[in-house]
Amino acid sequence: MKAVKASYSAIVTALNNIYEQTHAPEALGISKALCRPSTLVAIYLLDYVLPQVAKLSRALQTERIDLTAITPLVDATLNTLDDAMLPAANWVLELMDAKNEIEEVTDIMLTTESIATFQGQVAEPFIRMLKANISSRFISQDIVSSFGIFDPKKVPAADSSDFHTYGEDLIDVLLAHYGAELPAKTAGGDEYTKEALISRETREEWKTFRSYLLKKPKRNLHLQLKELTTSDMLSEIFPNISTLANICLSIPVSTASVERSFSKMKLIKTRIRNRIGQSQLSYLMKIAMETPETLSSTQLNDIITVWNKKPRRIAV
Repeated sequence: MKAVKASYSAIVTALNNIYEQTHAPEALGISKALCRPSTLVAIYLLDYVLPQVAKLSRALQTERIDLTAITPLVDATLNTLDDAMLPAANWVLELMDAKNEIEEVTDIMLTTESIATFQGQVAEPFIRMLKANISSRFISQDIVSSFGIFDPKKVPAADSSDFHTYGEDLIDVLLAHYGAELPAKTAGGDEYTKEALISRETREEWKTFRSYLLKKPKRNLHLQLKELTTSDMLSEIFPNISTLANICLSIPVSTASVERSFSKMKLIKTRIRNRIGQSQLSYLMKIAMETPETLSSTQLNDIITVWNKKPRRIAV
């Protein structure tokens, strides 16, 4: 959308020239569509709105997402979308700045009144629907953010006055949502109900577990949750806290890496490379998913050294 906006006049001029030279109906049709006032204003509106939504999407797809940042991110995006409905929104000002250039190549006559009419009839309903869609996807954002208490980097120092109450209010939020009673059966087949999480025990476990988190100051949230779910010792000592960790790892916002792996696989195993073996695909997937964006000179030298040890390879 940004490229279309930046090259709008050039695109319209090129399409008109193509039609004059070849009488191609496609060129005329596209030119007429682009020269509609509603199309032009929509281009500027979407160029402003889509990057804001994309920023939120990218932030939520990071493998090491900070769960406590979800609520501020969503709120900031919704506030930015509200700004798009203002009479002096950035996209409106950009459109008015390009007014003279646009009127040179099209019959569009841009006025403050015409843009205001479009905002009221099209932009505002569109943005309201977009905000409602985003809000509906994050109904439980406060609950998701509560899992941030498991991040060792956010635990106050042991001598801090905040340490002795840290996380207790958020544990109550999690218990209120996930601590519902579930149907169960005894060994004899009798039905009864039991708590998914035992509230009193969960609170007691948390008081001990937050002290354990102080011993892991450099560990990130993802690794801490994985340790809780894979360590038999921790699962035995903190059974309810481990259950919460399992829940956190299964929520959609923390499975972005799984979705990203399928996207990477489609880029690697294409129709042209459909005979690639499972072993080779696994290696290429690990490289694509786990390689950092930048490598230090030491890492590069290590890679070259390993490569040179391979038989039948030309020395680098």
